[in-house]
Amino acid sequence: MTDTSRRSLLGMAGFTTAAVAVGGTGFLRANASDGGQVLSADTLKGVTSPAFSTLSPFRDPLRIPPTLRPGKGITEIDLVETRVRLHSQMPATRLWTYKGHFPGPTIEAHSGRTFRVSWNNRLTGTSPVKAAWVHPEGPGPGLLPYNRPGAQGGFSRPEVDRLTPWTTVHLHGGHQNAINDGAAEYGVGPGSAQLAEYANDQKSAHLFYHDHAMSVTALNVSAGLIGNYLVRDEEESRLGLPHGAHEIPLTIQDVNFDTDAQGRLTGHILYKRILGGHDDPKPGTLPPALSTLAPFTMVNGVVWPHLDVEARAYRFRVVNVSDTRVYRLAVVDEETGKVVRGAMKLIGTDLGLLAKPHSVAEAVSLSPAERADIVIDFAAFPGKRLKLVNTVGGQTPGVALPDFMLPFPDVMQFRVGGRRHAPQHLPTTLSTSFRRLRSADVPTDATERFVVLTFDRTGAMPQLWEMQEVSSGTAPDDGVVQVEMAGRTRTLRRTGAMFEDTTTFFGASGTWEKWHFISVGPADVPIYHPMHIHLINFQVVDRRSVDGSGLDFAAGRTAKPITLGADLPLAPEEAGWKDTITVTANSLVTVAGRLARQTGKVMYHCHILSHEDEGMMRPFVIMPKAVHEIHSMSMGMNGSMDMKKRGKHSGMKM
Repeated sequence: MTDTSRRSLLGMAGFTTAAVAVGGTGFLRANASDGGQVLSADTLKGVTSPAFSTLSPFRDPLRIPPTLRPGKGITEIDLVETRVRLHSQMPATRLWTYKGHFPGPTIEAHSGRTFRVSWNNRLTGTSPVKAAWVHPEGPGPGLLPYNRPGAQGGFSRPEVDRLTPWTTVHLHGGHQNAINDGAAEYGVGPGSAQLAEYANDQKSAHLFYHDHAMSVTALNVSAGLIGNYLVRDEEESRLGLPHGAHEIPLTIQDVNFDTDAQGRLTGHILYKRILGGHDDPKPGTLPPALSTLAPFTMVNGVVWPHLDVEARAYRFRVVNVSDTRVYRLAVVDEETGKVVRGAMKLIGTDLGLLAKPHSVAEAVSLSPAERADIVIDFAAFPGKRLKLVNTVGGQTPGVALPDFMLPFPDVMQFRVGGRRHAPQHLPTTLSTSFRRLRSADVPTDATERFVVLTFDRTGAMPQLWEMQEVSSGTAPDDGVVQVEMAGRTRTLRRTGAMFEDTTTFFGASGTWEKWHFISVGPADVPIYHPMHIHLINFQVVDRRSVDGSGLDFAAGRTAKPITLGADLPLAPEEAGWKDTITVTANSLVTVAGRLARQTGKVMYHCHILSHEDEGMMRPFVIMPKAVHEIHSMSMGMNGSMDMKKRGKHSGMKM
């Protein structure tokens, strides 16, 4: 498989500024392309009742979320229900939102300045999302039930219809103590508040905040609980990058909608899951399900929007907040239908700037939760119309890819003004502090961890196995896996597969960690897992193919060791500081970095939200170094873990 296709298998001219007070502790700055007003259900005009069974691309302007700059004290952010029009050919959609905006306000914090916030759950009623489960069979490629709007052919989920607001906010990529991290089991109901403190003790970066409630994260995010969070610092401000009205967040999310009896789109969000087996779901049970791949694409809460831009440089802060879908973003000239090579300059990844700009030959790939900091200089395209499309290597850009479950490849359109500005030359050096991390750079005393990404005994449900290294003489049994690495065989034992299992990963704040994610599955199942670890900035130090044919899924163990194969390429958008990395089927990805100074029980998990909700998430406890030392001795003393066989339960040392 080529590098360009490996991650795509399953998938403002004249902006003005307005300011309004926010509880005396910050203010909102709303960039808009309609007389200075925030584009909402009121300003995006359209139908009031179902009238269309299809939607026209590029009909509506991009919505720009307002900006909230924290002040002193505690900033109050209410979670409220509102109606937002997502396309002018549909009625307005009922959503759960942060402060009435979808996406929520872009919070702009400064490095080194603490931000305190009260997330107030003011939601009422039941979820605005309708859920249905469908079988994978269908009438043909591109016509499968999960690619079509509407719940026809699906099984309704009455338990979702009864879902009431239970929320907890996580700042993805941020450094905060566990009590402020939006722990999945710490949800609050209507009338209650979640108090949080964000240290912002990191370099400039594009973070984002979203709901993280246990078992319902995917549903709550689908309902609208998502927003951007930018950390600024002096290094970034000196670069003279496009800013103000010329710096725009692009929050990309695939979406489906319900239909009425005549097949017309109602605007009601439809969460449609692909069943993992052939049996109909039984009442009172949650059937195995694989993923959610919706047909339409929203950017900033508008389906296939357009953006009027000047013929000058713009900076786009791009994040994929879809449940499952991968986006491989290319810029296409509408007139010629060809990719405009080099139009995008990649300047940063999840957690900050690269050392220097990278000219993107064709496309940038983003799995769920990954971010890209991109500059497009439209000075070379006065009067043109360009579009951003989701494509797969080797295919014609902008053409539907039904075999890849992508019926509509369009993402958004840029309408470039005719008055040409001088091209903007980016600095040759973006970050003097950035260094590409290699395996040899990782300290030898780094804590080493193993996580196996595989399937349950039926082969239908993806699972996350937390592993501990044990004696090579350990008898083969359920949960025992052997891996050949660096010329020796490592024997691992499964210590957890569900969030509720006993916690076994403990770490010391500020210390180095090295995590091996090993994905093993059937050769014909192109599954992937974007793995996210809380409270660590990491880089990829190794990626290899894996021969996992020795794993016996039914027995839950290896019959022969898993072996590592050839190096796999690393895309430029994966080569910077990250908090989420895609692990493709039958591959190993090793990441390394230093834990943040903050402490407590946090999480690591797959960021396919439906996978996370259904078990691919585990707790991880970080302690001050001195406390961690005492804890290790205590655990050894009370006999809860065989220290000699398993190594320190913080993880084996390299």
